[in-house]
Amino acid sequence: MNRRTDYADKARRRVLGAIHALAKECLMEDDAYRCLIARVSAQHGPEQRSAGKCNPRQLDAIANELRRIAGKPAQDAQNARRRAGKPKGDLTAQMSKVEALLADAGREWAYAHALAKRLCKVERVDWCNPDQLAKVIAALQIDADRRARKTANG
Repeated sequence: MNRRTDYADKARRRVLGAIHALAKECLMEDDAYRCLIARVSAQHGPEQRSAGKCNPRQLDAIANELRRIAGKPAQDAQNARRRAGKPKGDLTAQMSKVEALLADAGREWAYAHALAKRLCKVERVDWCNPDQLAKVIAALQIDADRRARKTANG
């Protein structure tokens, strides 16, 4: 297996575990549990009576339905609330450092974007958080040091 399938498999098992825990928390009988799975899965694809046979979209819908029954907020809404109030922080100093290192090396912003994509799995350097931006700065500084050694030696 490769990383992508490992990650998908872990995510699937995590959602299945959450579904089983929520069903247990709601004190659902097996028949009621299977009827819920059949009802919700039919709305999002082929009807299934087992959570193990459902696709990821069906699993998310089942988990959210069980959360609704348990009186908990749906996962997407919960994550949105968690992200909404967190400021990214002031990145102007770090972005200025990136800009200075790029200018010193005579490189374009595309180079920084490529570094961000390779190091942080983020499409653009503008989208990096402070920790990711520190990695990009470190890589640019290593490049600058390497160029300085080359000019000093030869």
